[in-house]
Amino acid sequence: MNTTAPTRTTRRRRVQLTPLPSVPVTFTGHRTATGPLTLGQLNTMHWLVGSPNHPLHTLWGELEVAAGMSVDDVVETVRVLLGRYEALRTHYVVDGGHPRQCVAGSGVLTVEVCALAGDGWGPRDRPKVAEALGRWMAERDRAGLGLTRPPLRVGVATATGRDGQAGQVIACVAAISHLTVDDQAVKIVRREFAEMARDRSARRVGAPCHQPLDQVRAEAVPAARRQAERALHYWQDQLERMPHFLYVPARATVTGESLAVQMSSEAAAMAVRRVAARTRVSGSSIVLAAICAVLAQRTGLRELVFPVISSNRFERHLTRYVGTLAQAAVVTVETGAGGFDALARQTWASVMEGSRHGRYDVVERAELGDRIAYERGLCFNYDPVFNNLAVESRPAPDPGALHRPEQVSAAVGRTELRWRSLPGPATLVRFDLYQVDDVVRLDGWSIDNGLVPRTELESLLLAVERLLVAAAYGDLDADRTREAIGLDPISRGPDWLLVDSCWVDLTEVQRLLDDALAPAVARIFPSVDGRALVAYLTATESVSTPEQAHARCVAALQRHPVAIAPRQYVVCRSAPADPADPAAWREFTGSGTGREPVAPR
Repeated sequence: MNTTAPTRTTRRRRVQLTPLPSVPVTFTGHRTATGPLTLGQLNTMHWLVGSPNHPLHTLWGELEVAAGMSVDDVVETVRVLLGRYEALRTHYVVDGGHPRQCVAGSGVLTVEVCALAGDGWGPRDRPKVAEALGRWMAERDRAGLGLTRPPLRVGVATATGRDGQAGQVIACVAAISHLTVDDQAVKIVRREFAEMARDRSARRVGAPCHQPLDQVRAEAVPAARRQAERALHYWQDQLERMPHFLYVPARATVTGESLAVQMSSEAAAMAVRRVAARTRVSGSSIVLAAICAVLAQRTGLRELVFPVISSNRFERHLTRYVGTLAQAAVVTVETGAGGFDALARQTWASVMEGSRHGRYDVVERAELGDRIAYERGLCFNYDPVFNNLAVESRPAPDPGALHRPEQVSAAVGRTELRWRSLPGPATLVRFDLYQVDDVVRLDGWSIDNGLVPRTELESLLLAVERLLVAAAYGDLDADRTREAIGLDPISRGPDWLLVDSCWVDLTEVQRLLDDALAPAVARIFPSVDGRALVAYLTATESVSTPEQAHARCVAALQRHPVAIAPRQYVVCRSAPADPADPAAWREFTGSGTGREPVAPR
């Protein structure tokens, strides 16, 4: 098994790029228009504004070029895409809380051109040239793609012609604002660019298709508004049970260094096809079912409630939609009762149910989440635990064409694990599935290498592979599923409690009290008179009621993300000689949950 970080070989040819004059792309579309944002655009704007340095502000994609393709060919292909898709020629205006999208009917975009130093560049060099070109484009414009700027940038790297000018295009890279596209839309742009690169006759704008302004009107009809309202009711039900983090490690060493480990497994892909042949469930749902089984085993939670990303491309007119539709959905998966095949079917059904409620007004969802978070005394994290980016292109598996179980097991030796550092996600552990046909490419992300180290990520990914490979031989009952996973539950000391679906470390809750309630003396107790997580505190000028204490604790939760607020507050005039003895606290002035919001003093 290969377990290495990406490295460069010493014989690898160095890519040197020399900027050449950019080339203008004059484009014309079907209309010039202005209108409000779609729900998907509002969702993306909401989190982009809240995370100004997020690495996903811009989505990057290599555009496949054909042999002998020139810069003029790239310009013509980009011109067609700009005319075909309004999102690629849209800028955004935020004015008085009413953001708008403004579609340009015509205009000029520039293609950035670089020449490669040296001779002999060809199609085989495309991956490394595209990587270098992407880095060059990112360094050239660190400001990224803002609201008011064109949402598309295209760069090409060319071999140098005999006249010293641009010759054959070796690689082409596009950067597109996430406010304009989601990952599925990027795939559409890449696919259509590749088709036009190979076939000049395909370079035509064609009839108008479904555009973001059309989506605005579709979302405004009464049936769509009712569906968005039902989605918020569904979210309320799930948020009342969802933990603050699904995966909470039993350690508190913080380094601030985030990382990702990617598993590339042919064996897992072979196994997924065998399970899919039995269950008639999508490959991505089978991988997610294995992830759920592993997380349940490690966390000790039987009911898993967690965010995923929904592509929201269910209607036929959205299959070629270039725009951003993806929004967070929340999924509930029950584990531990039946076999793995039943878990795969249930996971698929749960993803479909959650995705059905994945289109909503993100501002209303945020307000709903804030209210429930205040009542429960925790901070919700909406970063997905699972993001499915895989395109499953194969038809339903033919049982007669499947690999034999022993072939699946033999392929395990070819599995690779490669790690890299990256700007951290918001959740403690996250999984991104990039491919499921031929090879399963699955990322495990850690918010902090001190909380969830690389070795732990690797163990989770390999446990997913082991479970899938074991399931290739046939369905697994609950005991055999646990045996195949091969990981023990996270070992937690006596200071850990499972409260309101959340694993809670009393030490961290005490730090929360010390931070939020100072200069008051405060102590947290795991249980008093049958009530879990009870805080005793002395009254101060600024905190004299349970409501004020709870408001202070909730406000400080951002600094203590794995803590939750006490379930009960007991306010006393003074602290006893031994604050660690709950029976010693006297002279009560108030007691309660503190869940009624109070205005700040």
